[in-house]
Amino acid sequence: MNSLQLRQTINHYLDQLSGDRLRLVADFLDFLVHTEHQEQAPASESPAFRPPTGGSLLSHTETWAGEDFEDCLERVYETRSQLRA
Repeated sequence: MNSLQLRQTINHYLDQLSGDRLRLVADFLDFLVHTEHQEQAPASESPAFRPPTGGSLLSHTETWAGEDFEDCLERVYETRSQLRA
């Protein structure tokens, strides 16, 4: 399958996803692009590790609407896994 066919297939599947799943796909694609750029950059030009800020998620959600922010944040801390290098 060539690149154009792959893009068409991916778009076909994307059209069938809910908004929540599309956000998940967007975050995953952001991760893939970021890691591909890191792999291509020479080690001397590779930026230092920065802990995630949640900015990519906020770009999809715009603002927080709710009164359970602290509970959700605590749940994230309890359930997140360690980063594998």
